[in-house]
Amino acid sequence: MSLAERVMELSKRLFRIEDADGAGPLNFDSSPGLYIHIPFCPDFCSFCPYNKTKYDAELTVSYLNALKRESDLERIEHFSSIYIGGGTPSYDLDLLRGVVSHFKETTNGEIALEIHPADVSSKRLYEIRETGVNFVSLGIQSFDDSTFNSMGRKRQDSGVSLSSIAETTSAGFDFVDVDLIFDYQLDRRRIVEDLKTAISYGPEQVSVYPMMRFADTAFKNTKNDPEKELEILEELENVALAHGYVRDSLWTFRKSGERRKYSSVSREFFMGIGTSASSFNGKEFRTNTFSLDEYFSSLEMGRIPARKIIKMGRVSAILYYSFWALYGGQLDLRRVEEHFGKLPVRMRCLLHSAIARGYLQRKKDIVKPTRKGTRKLHIIEEWLTYNFIDRIWTDLRREARDHFASLESTL
Repeated sequence: MSLAERVMELSKRLFRIEDADGAGPLNFDSSPGLYIHIPFCPDFCSFCPYNKTKYDAELTVSYLNALKRESDLERIEHFSSIYIGGGTPSYDLDLLRGVVSHFKETTNGEIALEIHPADVSSKRLYEIRETGVNFVSLGIQSFDDSTFNSMGRKRQDSGVSLSSIAETTSAGFDFVDVDLIFDYQLDRRRIVEDLKTAISYGPEQVSVYPMMRFADTAFKNTKNDPEKELEILEELENVALAHGYVRDSLWTFRKSGERRKYSSVSREFFMGIGTSASSFNGKEFRTNTFSLDEYFSSLEMGRIPARKIIKMGRVSAILYYSFWALYGGQLDLRRVEEHFGKLPVRMRCLLHSAIARGYLQRKKDIVKPTRKGTRKLHIIEEWLTYNFIDRIWTDLRREARDHFASLESTL
């Protein structure tokens, strides 16, 4: 059995998805990152798997109040950073101002925001910066019109991509990440040119993701090809190196010498608020309801809106924590022991095996993936996405539809 197969088999046995009705506040040993999900979108893109709701200005007022109530129920007073994603959180600046104004005093770290290129202008970027947002991720996805047509991208074309990246990288933010997506079935020269174009504007980071075929997208009946994706990613790594960028994590390239990073997934521990937001405190991973109505009603009754949970023992928590640390570029074994105690024998054996087989390299207490290991991490990441994240999201979407149907039947 290969190392990747061993990790997958171990994950199957350790990560069991359960209902989370009646969940109480999460306890954290240190300040977690805060993820705030804004579900509102003016249009839905065909490739996007995230929980979203058609934009309604009246609902945004209720949603802001609900976010505040959920945060109060969780009783966490300080966060290491704030990440605002969606949905399209850059679309409604009044909602954004309300969110940042309420939460910015809870952190002395970065306040990060996802921005849709169609929402970019020099005036809007100035207004976003004035709220206190200092890290931004610009969802370019591509500079190629045929790629947009293939993905079903809305509110954007190549002209919007070029003008928005020029404006955003010169707007004075502390850190700019540019998001790109590629589909292995398309001409790989397009993604190579996309990366070169993005780098030419000098952002601190470029993230390049393979398009995932989630169950609730137009691509649900197609499949990823990890081997072809790996070939493309390794070609992109060579291009990035030639232009002064280094591969910082599984799917990101950071400007050489830049110490900061932009990421929503490689925080040690995080609290998610809003519909569909997820949290991890080292003992459990849980996800909120996808139903906006149920989200509102739960909070009105003083209940935390969590609906799915994976309760973790020490081994499963260390496995989850270690995978995402390696995804982010390195695993600090001292941090593992600070959070979870001495490594269990099973985990020590897995670590020694990975090092012996050339997947990981260790220097004192720092463990990093080799190129061979990065290839395995890519395969494991896609497996975890489809076997856990996509399963949770599919169940929660079905429950949200059932909840809506139940409401309609009572009217």
